[in-house]
Amino acid sequence: MTLQLPSSKQLDKSKQANPWDFGNKVLYDLCRDNFSHRQDEKILAKVWLIGRAYSVAIERRRNKSDINDNFYIDKVAPTFRKSNLDDHIHKLKQIKKLTVDNIQQVLESHMYLTTIVSKITDLEKRSFSSKYLHFHLPELFFIYDTRAVTAMRNFISRVPKQFDDMTKTRNVDNEYAKFFCKCFDLKTRIEKHFGTTITNRQLDNILIEIANNNKASVNFQR
Repeated sequence: MTLQLPSSKQLDKSKQANPWDFGNKVLYDLCRDNFSHRQDEKILAKVWLIGRAYSVAIERRRNKSDINDNFYIDKVAPTFRKSNLDDHIHKLKQIKKLTVDNIQQVLESHMYLTTIVSKITDLEKRSFSSKYLHFHLPELFFIYDTRAVTAMRNFISRVPKQFDDMTKTRNVDNEYAKFFCKCFDLKTRIEKHFGTTITNRQLDNILIEIANNNKASVNFQR
């Protein structure tokens, strides 16, 4: 199993301010100030803005039988409002630090949101769910998308054995669980090696920087 670490230069860059920080702060503030899912207009604002900003718009669905505005109002808002999502995230909000002992609870909440969204879209929305939950609980959820998954292979090729059972339980999304455990392991090793803390956002900065550089390199070679 490949086990690498980012360079100190990559780590330093991940902690520096970048032009996207302000926009991300708007989304973090929106979710912090409107944490629960009781009012349709607040649900719609969060789902719409996060989905569009992060290329995981929830209106992308298998059977598009109604226009997007009606879908948001008639399906999305009631689904979130009537769900038990608030039970999950309010319990998670009490967690002060992500540890091996609470990973299962975090993964089960991601699976819950993925499941209820799947019922109205007929698609697996694991990326949407990870990003939506990240903006509500940024220190608990890692951001999943194909670029980050690919970039992770620079550091770790398979899930560490200690997490094997955790990724295979019935109540988690296997693909997200594997990525999540790799992120947790890499973050832990970075903090131990460099003697510094790193946020989930900063880890994502490293992965996306690698993904962007790899894409630029491929395009240049073409």
